[in-house]
Amino acid sequence: MLTSYWVRCPHLGCNWSGNLLPQGDTRLFTAAVPGTKVVVFQCPTCQGQWKGQVVGDDVRPLPLEQTAVPRR
Repeated sequence: MLTSYWVRCPHLGCNWSGNLLPQGDTRLFTAAVPGTKVVVFQCPTCQGQWKGQVVGDDVRPLPLEQTAVPRR
C-alpha cells in the first residue's frame, strides 16, 4: 500500500500544500513499515524537489540544499 503525506512546498514563493506520494522506487513503500526514512517529493505547482524524513505516520521537511556559489 502506497502512503501519501500531507506536505507544504518549502520553496520560496510557492504556497502549495496537499497530499503527495514520495518520488522514486514505489517498491520501498509496499511494506507495512517503509524501509526508508528519507523520501523525496516534487511539487506539482513549482516542480521543485525537496527531501523529508519519515517520523511515524508523518514526514518532516529537511532543509533545502543550497546551490554552491564559488568564492572569489
